Amino acid sequence: MPTAAPLVFDPRDPDVIQRPLETLLRLQAEDPVHWSPLLKGWVLTRHDDVKAVQMNGGISSDRLTPFFESQQGGEQSRLSDLIRYLNTWVVFKDPPDHTRLRGLLNKVVTPSVMRGLEDGIAELADSLLDRIAARGDGQFECISEFANPLPASVIMDLLGVPRADMDLLRDWSMQLQPFLGNATGGGDKYETGRAGIVAMADYFRDAAKDRLGQPREDVISHFVMLQQTSQITEDELIGSCILFLFAGHETTTNLIGNGIRALLQNPDQKARFLADPSLIASAVEEMLRFEGPTGAVVRVVKAPFELRGKTLNQGDRVFAMVNAANHDPEVFEAAARFDIGRTPNRHLTFNHGIHFCLGAPLARAEGRIAISRLFTRFPNVAMASDTVEYMDTLTMRGVREMPMVTG
Repeated sequence: MPTAAPLVFDPRDPDVIQRPLETLLRLQAEDPVHWSPLLKGWVLTRHDDVKAVQMNGGISSDRLTPFFESQQGGEQSRLSDLIRYLNTWVVFKDPPDHTRLRGLLNKVVTPSVMRGLEDGIAELADSLLDRIAARGDGQFECISEFANPLPASVIMDLLGVPRADMDLLRDWSMQLQPFLGNATGGGDKYETGRAGIVAMADYFRDAAKDRLGQPREDVISHFVMLQQTSQITEDELIGSCILFLFAGHETTTNLIGNGIRALLQNPDQKARFLADPSLIASAVEEMLRFEGPTGAVVRVVKAPFELRGKTLNQGDRVFAMVNAANHDPEVFEAAARFDIGRTPNRHLTFNHGIHFCLGAPLARAEGRIAISRLFTRFPNVAMASDTVEYMDTLTMRGVREMPMVTG
């Protein structure tokens, strides 16, 4: 009998972009520590392994420096601006630099600051829904009219920059996304990303200058104070502003969009939620698990180690597939079922260990408020099409557009 062809994970395959779990769950069952020649790295799909990677001090979060050093001189020149600012992001740092930056950020964005935003988030959600209802045509584009402007407005208010600049900053942020998301499609993601990050750096450099001598109650002012007391550099100030902008709205946009879609595609759970809105907190946790906004985290091996009989060598890249881990049947009973009352729910969407997401409380609050407000206002809301087109990114999971009708 002919032997079966080896299973290959090809992130460039349009079917894999649309439905990555089909392939990843096969890998989970047949080859959970999978070497991908296309990615030139290891693909991990089991919950325990992904969690171990997130906790393992022998695996580095700095995937940018080795990538940059592997490039030829001409490519390094093109990438220099990208690396200059992205390498200041705490998510790409290991201790002790991570410890220092994370400690400073924890002082800027405290739990009390996050809790104080909730009334404003609710007012903003209602305002966006009022605008949709006022048109009277019963149609709206969920991502651009609701799921994106809500977290984008919140993060701009936190930073202290005008909401009128939202479209500008969003466009620059989207230019950066293909590079950070490990996009597999065509186009020069290096040059596009460079243009976006340089524009954002210039914008936040000017905003920081405005705070000198005239501080405000906003995140940029706090960063300026840290720079003035030599606790961070100017590049770290600018890079942290870009991180707040990018991470503060992109992930939550995908959480809201994916969460709404999951409810609509599971009518029994939608009916359950409408009958008992108090389930919203556990519903959001299930949305984070079922189709979370984080497809993968990427790490680099610092010291060789064995995993399920495979040797991961120094310098190897590791792609820890978070959404696959969140469907591991050894951890989640009936993992393929969307269950808004699921408990326990040990998903790994916000990372684990020292890199646990700083913005998790805010993302959860925005998800709860946005989704509750939408279904309270439009209980019969529905998708205008049964299909959506997912973004071509390996590390992020979401759609650019999701046309809907209010019902």
